[in-house]
Amino acid sequence: MRRSSLLRIILFIISAMMILVFAFVAVLFTIVGQDVYQSYKADELVPRAQSISQQITQLYKNNADRRMIARMVYSDEFFVTESSLYVVFSDSAPISSDSPEDMQASAPFVTDCYQRIMDGETVAKPNTPIGVVVGVPIYDAEENAVGAVILINKTARVHQRFNSLALNFGIALVLILLFTLISLVLIFRSVTKPIRKIADTAIEMSRGDLSVRAEVKGSAEAQRLAESFNVLAGALQSNIDDLIIERNRLGTVLNGIGEGIVAVDKKGELTHYNSASLRLLGGRDDDQPTSLTGYHEIDSLVRASLDSNSIRTGMMKLGDRVLSTTVTPIHEDNDSLCGAVVLIHDVTEAERLEQTRRDYVANVSHELRTPLASIRSLADALNDGIITDEADQKRYYGYILRESIRLSHLIDDLLELSRLQSGGVAFSKERVELYEIVYDVADRMNETAMQHGGSVRLLIPEDEYYAHTNSDRIEQVLIALTDNAIKHGADGCRVDIELGLNEKGDSYIFTVSNPAEVDPADLDHIFERFYKADKAHTGEGTGLGLAIVHEVLNLLGEEISVDYNEGVIRFSFTVSRDARDGKHPALLSGSGASSSPAHTGSEPVLLQ
Repeated sequence: MRRSSLLRIILFIISAMMILVFAFVAVLFTIVGQDVYQSYKADELVPRAQSISQQITQLYKNNADRRMIARMVYSDEFFVTESSLYVVFSDSAPISSDSPEDMQASAPFVTDCYQRIMDGETVAKPNTPIGVVVGVPIYDAEENAVGAVILINKTARVHQRFNSLALNFGIALVLILLFTLISLVLIFRSVTKPIRKIADTAIEMSRGDLSVRAEVKGSAEAQRLAESFNVLAGALQSNIDDLIIERNRLGTVLNGIGEGIVAVDKKGELTHYNSASLRLLGGRDDDQPTSLTGYHEIDSLVRASLDSNSIRTGMMKLGDRVLSTTVTPIHEDNDSLCGAVVLIHDVTEAERLEQTRRDYVANVSHELRTPLASIRSLADALNDGIITDEADQKRYYGYILRESIRLSHLIDDLLELSRLQSGGVAFSKERVELYEIVYDVADRMNETAMQHGGSVRLLIPEDEYYAHTNSDRIEQVLIALTDNAIKHGADGCRVDIELGLNEKGDSYIFTVSNPAEVDPADLDHIFERFYKADKAHTGEGTGLGLAIVHEVLNLLGEEISVDYNEGVIRFSFTVSRDARDGKHPALLSGSGASSSPAHTGSEPVLLQ
């Protein structure tokens, strides 16, 4: 593990300070240490010299002769470590264990010291050319000074001892320095280790693992720091979790919005977008809006909005869709521009509805104008007296009557369709028997078909078929589909009305079919208002009957479809069965939305 830089700095500072202190102590010891040591040595030798003096004084008082004292000196009974002993009397030569050469070298200092002692002084000279010199008097029985005990710690020995002491002192300083540094390292490691652990935990959190926590161990301060860090980490994780929830919620809201939303920064670079923007621009979920064809127009609008710091709107056509785009600049709290939001709205349906409205108004105007123009022209002719023949007048009156009836039917159909599409109509449903209704419709419409040279055939086995629906509306649908087949079918065509069951068996399927010539492209628009295959609006009908049928069945919760195959057009719609209805094996053997009902058992009814 990498050593803490803080630890290195602190160790460097402490080591430097200790080295400086030790260097200062070493220099100071070098300068004054020897003098201090010699003074200490002199002080140490004085008591020893006094002890020897007391012993010799006692021997002297006991009448011991000087030869005995000399023998004791020579036999080292008065031995003093690292020091030379001199016993001097006034009437004899100095007694010492030193060699003659050392005695000769020390003679001047011994003589000087003896003179001082005889003058009543106690000599303690720590710093002489020969070394440390200490001397005390020897007394007789009358307490008179009769000699002196002199101890000399020679310079060579002083230097040797001092150097040894200095070496030991230096080694001690080095050991103290090493021990101190090692102790500091251990102490700081124990202090910084929890901090490093917390730092490692912070790094793990920065990598996305918010579940990690610092170990609460070490000193009280380190534990307090770890606890505080864990509290901070918990609060941070809670806040990030809340932000993630809010981000996901916002993403869900944005993706649930039907309008496309694109956000850019102040440079126009894309930052956010929702799935609807990709769909509206013709892309897939894994595409980027900037890679799509229509984005360059949005980008131009964004640049213009950012440059002018104003809202910009525009329209763009993308394939068969029309998109409306609105770019709104975004400002920060200090009112500085920080980006823009683009709202993309699909107005294709609105444009289509507007076009439908215009077409509807035009169609209504045309359909109303035709009978009104016919009635006006006929009335003008009668009013001007141009038609004088009574038979012609009666014929003209008949024309006026038929056109007024046609106009009345048109207005009724418009009102009926408007009422159905307004959503204000609610159909009550009850148990209804279908065969009687469809037989009655086929019987009535057969007469109309015969006037056009055709017929209506009821291809339903006679039985009781119960449904849960509205009888009047089912009758209205059957009449409208049969009437449409008679009017727009081939000349002399036969209209077939059939009944079957869907695959689940829970709904009846009525089919009204007839031969006709139909463009397959017209089938997608056949239930639209005023739609006619004849674009010149010629022929019978107003183009509202099938639209009314479609709306009625929607309100009943049923479905209607149209199919054209081999020159025959078929309209099929569902009617919910009553739960108590029978099995109808004749229908079950041929059930299916597109299959013809079976005709076993009873023969189909052919109305003449």
